[in-house]
Amino acid sequence: MDPVEDVRFNETIFEAVNEGLLVLGESVRHAIYYYIAKIYQIKCEEIPDRIAEFHEALRDLFGAGAEALERLIAKKLYEKLDLSFEEHENWTFVEYVENAKKATEGS
Repeated sequence: MDPVEDVRFNETIFEAVNEGLLVLGESVRHAIYYYIAKIYQIKCEEIPDRIAEFHEALRDLFGAGAEALERLIAKKLYEKLDLSFEEHENWTFVEYVENAKKATEGS
């Protein structure tokens, strides 16, 4: 993936995360961003470059409930990339993102 495509991909990840977290409400989304910045030192704009750490932060915050939230974010990401979303029982958000990146390389 060339640098321009990489930037676009990261912007799309950020948009999907932002929209996915909004399902919990604006104030909750802000609280999540505050939490991951304070505890994990991940600024919201750094999430696309720190997907694994973001995944861990959501797991710490929501426990098993993070799985449903991550799947929702992944669906939004795939939708934005015009990819067909296929649910995989044991996949984490990290694996969905990696799969999406592979699917968009060279397109």
